[in-house]
Amino acid sequence: RRLFGLAAAQGHADAQCDLGAMHDDGEGGPEDLVEARRLYGLAAAQGHAWAQYRLGVMQWHAEGGPEDCAETRRLFGLAAAQGHADAQCDLGAMHDDGEGGPEDLVEARRLYGLAAAQGHAWAQYRLGVMQWHAEGGPEDCAETRRLFGLA
Repeated sequence: RRLFGLAAAQGHADAQCDLGAMHDDGEGGPEDLVEARRLYGLAAAQGHAWAQYRLGVMQWHAEGGPEDCAETRRLFGLAAAQGHADAQCDLGAMHDDGEGGPEDLVEARRLYGLAAAQGHAWAQYRLGVMQWHAEGGPEDCAETRRLFGLA
């Protein structure tokens, strides 16, 4: 923690994110979700995809501060645009459920597809369900079967 702290204080985004994770998980010292959220925020502001995702998760679940689903959606969008599969999947879920903004099944299906293409098992499952039930696009039972097999 001490060495990450030195680098984080100098603005090193990877160190800020890793130190945030240590505070998030209670590694090397006590768990401190407020500090984790602050550190993720510093790294996220520098465009660090993992920090954007983790900060979004913390805001989604009101960990270390208030819930803010609209900001979670924005942060997941930033990380998703960088190819972060977890962010793509969770942003898909937010569009699927209308959390933090309007429901958009077409966008949910697209985001699940991006994450599924990277081997994300939950996204493969959710995309399969959407295709099975013709949500956000046409029914495709053969593709559903394939996706369920992958997941």
